[in-house]
Amino acid sequence: MPEPAANPEQADRPEPRPVWHLTLSYDGRAYYGWQIQPDRPTVQGLLETRLQLIFNSPELHLAATSRTDAGVHALDQHTTFVVPAAASAELTPPHVKRIMNRWLPLDIRVLACELREPDFNARYRAAGKAYTYAIANTADVTPFESQYAWVYPNRPLDVPAMRAAAAMLEGLHDFASFAANGKQAVEDTHRRLWKVELITHGSWIYLNVLGESFLYKMVRAIAGLLLHVGRGSCAPEAVRGILDARNRRAAADSAPSQGLFLAKVFWSADEWKAYTPKLPPFSAR
Repeated sequence: MPEPAANPEQADRPEPRPVWHLTLSYDGRAYYGWQIQPDRPTVQGLLETRLQLIFNSPELHLAATSRTDAGVHALDQHTTFVVPAAASAELTPPHVKRIMNRWLPLDIRVLACELREPDFNARYRAAGKAYTYAIANTADVTPFESQYAWVYPNRPLDVPAMRAAAAMLEGLHDFASFAANGKQAVEDTHRRLWKVELITHGSWIYLNVLGESFLYKMVRAIAGLLLHVGRGSCAPEAVRGILDARNRRAAADSAPSQGLFLAKVFWSADEWKAYTPKLPPFSAR
């Protein structure tokens, strides 16, 4: 009996390419952020170079849940990439994780590696993110702690005033006043923040910001404004006027990058409700 003729549509359909998913943690101090920049070390650039060699795939490109800024750290960064099926035929996720952690510097670690469904994309599948910003309101810090926090020993900060200001940022607002000018051209600067809270541990203050998505340098701008409120340079009620101004110059200067951590990526709409931040974010496991 003759074999049935091949379906022309199936014959022309390209073979699905495997989707690889990496979970990462990194210390951002040595890097000019996540995104590739010419002649500057970036996390994406270093990872792509290594992965292109492993998979012998020069066109390999990473999509990440967050394009962290220069000097910003990550506890739970996620990135995905696709390669031709033939390129990964002999590679397994444990094998790739082991090779990557052997080749990468110790300030970037692959925490997990897995294969995902064909349409999975870390950048577009994420339902939200949590960021933690660390402020040391004291001069009594170790040299190691000072590398991962905004050290502000000048005067005690007014935490209740900072909390009052933070509450006004929750919900859906136009955050144009908290976006870095000239770095992210977006038509819509509205963003929804689920929670903006301040947690104190002694003289340490941790800003915990959870939301669906964020503008470029938005969390650092929020941290800068809240410290501005805490030292008495701005009343909490001024936040409404700053939001309405839709002008970056209306808000305070951004907080320095070393205190900011991408703490958690959420994959479902309600996952954030059960989230508890790891404090301090730079502590050992």
